[in-house]
Amino acid sequence: MAESRDILHVDVDAFFASVEQALDPRLRGKPVIVGGNANERSVAASASYPARAFGVRNGMPLAQARRLCPEAVFLPANFEAYLEFSERVRELLLRFAPRVEPASLDDFYLDFTGCRPLHGRPFQAAERMKAVVLAETRLSVTAAVAANKLVAKVASDLAKPDGLIEVWRGCEAAFLRPLPVGRLPGVGPSTEEALRKFNLVTIGQVAEIPPASLEEMFGAWGVALGERARGRDDSPVIPEAARPKSIGRESTFPQDTSDRAEVRAMLYSLTERAARQLREEGLLARCVTVRVRYADFQTVTAARTLPALTDQDKVFYEIALEQVERLMIRRMQIRLVGVTLSALAPLQERQSDLFAETEFQRRRRFYRGLDKLRDRFGFDIARVGPASQARDSKGTD
Repeated sequence: MAESRDILHVDVDAFFASVEQALDPRLRGKPVIVGGNANERSVAASASYPARAFGVRNGMPLAQARRLCPEAVFLPANFEAYLEFSERVRELLLRFAPRVEPASLDDFYLDFTGCRPLHGRPFQAAERMKAVVLAETRLSVTAAVAANKLVAKVASDLAKPDGLIEVWRGCEAAFLRPLPVGRLPGVGPSTEEALRKFNLVTIGQVAEIPPASLEEMFGAWGVALGERARGRDDSPVIPEAARPKSIGRESTFPQDTSDRAEVRAMLYSLTERAARQLREEGLLARCVTVRVRYADFQTVTAARTLPALTDQDKVFYEIALEQVERLMIRRMQIRLVGVTLSALAPLQERQSDLFAETEFQRRRRFYRGLDKLRDRFGFDIARVGPASQARDSKGTD
């Protein structure tokens, strides 16, 4: 039997927009949308709750957001500030639990097991924690207490904004039972639609299906889905220090170059190596950052966040190439190029979709096979895609 645990999930409410309001108190209570100029062809990365009252949602095109809420304040993303506030929240949470796992910039898991003699019951500790975070950062957070990470995550989503909820030990399945199946972490829209074809619309209905039947219907993923529907999750809280914050590779060309094919080839090779380490660590990434250094040593960077976590070379490379093409605007040769994968999370954090997942798993098998081949014979035994054109260079991690 698994050890009884006290797990907290803490989620900062409307994080990007809340940080902007903390930096500029004049924005408090106003509809704030972070994502850039409303005339740009981009999407809302974060919307304050007054903006959400007008129907604005994260991921919505900014043009649509402006139609719904023309009086909103539109702001470009300020990732340096968000990183700073995220770290401040993490440090405050460490006052209450020795193991804190940042799942992203704005949500955290805490393993409170064994901390009751010091801080009392987890619910009361979470009340004090919320007050401390608000006082020291001006950010409101929602917190949930449960026996595992999965149930704590579902509970905190239900309690937003500025909420606090506890799911008592032994009540996990009962808590989940009436909820729509889409509330389960890992269930995407296509999975939800596939389940609906079997008249499975609530988590409780999925939990009642025998594991063998779920496996027959959906393969191995169906068995895992059944375990989640029953509120079972033994995944540990992994402190940030136990895994890297980012994985990157960069390389200086043997000679400065303006050959775009050579730059693309090097970029692909670097992306392959970074993605391979990511898989070795059992991690996924959601942010790709590229760096270009010109012959005069001027260095420029660009970054983009992916719509979903992944560990696959091709996806990272396509985004990295897009960013490098944006940066190569000077009529000067390139000295160095680099790529960094960040916003890391364990493999189990991936939001699964039955149909998209088939392609994801197929590609994973390909990359795992390639990794094993290189483990045995060396990395250069196989060069894929543009990397086959890369020249030898001075590479650094």
